[in-house]
Amino acid sequence: MDGRKMKKRGSGAWEYVRSKGKLWILVGGVIVGVLLLLVGGGLGGTEASAETTASDVVEGAAELAAYQKTLEAQIEAMCESVAGVSQAEVMVTLGSGCRVIYATDDKGEIEKTGTGSAQRPVYRTVQPPAVEGVGVVCKGGNDPRLQHALTDLISTTLGITSNRVCVVGK
Repeated sequence: MDGRKMKKRGSGAWEYVRSKGKLWILVGGVIVGVLLLLVGGGLGGTEASAETTASDVVEGAAELAAYQKTLEAQIEAMCESVAGVSQAEVMVTLGSGCRVIYATDDKGEIEKTGTGSAQRPVYRTVQPPAVEGVGVVCKGGNDPRLQHALTDLISTTLGITSNRVCVVGK
């Protein structure tokens, strides 16, 4: 070498495209791809669908909270109707959200109503979330006989095992 720095030539795909003079095709392809993403829904419909999804989630959470409060009030009333129990406070722990059961045809496929893009599945019923556990704090809850009676009453009523029910006294 004579002291001059040798010009290092790249050997990647970028250099190949530049050397062949086809750089404008690559740039044009990238621009077309970005435009297709934008027009095809990348920006056009995401804001409205994200807002709908967020409002659906908030609405679903509010419905679950209302269901939980109603269930707690019913269990409190039931517990306080037992002789020797008063001032019951109940907390219910629910599993995951409601489960929608869809109507199916003879082949086991989900039935739909409407035509084209307006097709919607036909639902048969909505199952509420499963009760995972119940805690009861009440006057009289220290008595083992009342604990046993309340545990049996709650586990039988809700269809859960007795180890998912805890009764303690105030």
